[in-house]
Amino acid sequence: MGKARVTAGGFLVIGFAAALLSSVGCGGDSGNGDPMPAPMSCSDGGPAAANAVTMNCGGAIDGTTEQVDVVMGGPTSGTTAFRGLNFDVIYDPTKLEFVPALEYTSPIFDPSALLIVALANGGQGRIVVGIQQVDGVADVTVSSSQHPVLTLTFRRVTGANFEPTPLTFDRAEATLASTGVVFDSDLAIGYQE
Repeated sequence: MGKARVTAGGFLVIGFAAALLSSVGCGGDSGNGDPMPAPMSCSDGGPAAANAVTMNCGGAIDGTTEQVDVVMGGPTSGTTAFRGLNFDVIYDPTKLEFVPALEYTSPIFDPSALLIVALANGGQGRIVVGIQQVDGVADVTVSSSQHPVLTLTFRRVTGANFEPTPLTFDRAEATLASTGVVFDSDLAIGYQE
């Protein structure tokens, strides 16, 4: 068989094809001629440990908005019971802003549970969450698996570019828990154009 030869015209075709392919990859065209926004980057520490509450990446809504799932890991054996979960989520308001939902529900709590999700003092940077079973309703009981608690949504502050920035728990407790419950998260969200 003969040797393959690439002529000057062949280099031109290869260069054009490479440029065309790169324009359709990450950061390509949105279809209307505008460049696609760079996606949010989200990383977390994986599943919640036993009797621990953590935050996990819930998925991008669009290039600038990310869902964050609050998840509880059940015990290694048996069950853990509690009446409620109270925690704050702290984040950098110069980089991210909380996007409140019209309504919140929690899959592990009774539908009648009292559930509050609000910005502390109405300002970005701290979200206050309180979920409590009402009187007459049994305690929440979880077994050895991952249990979704709540989904929160964050978006990039317009014009902000930033390395992954952490979202952390503060003032966290499980009320009337049958065993100790810890709150810990390695979640971080970033945005680079």
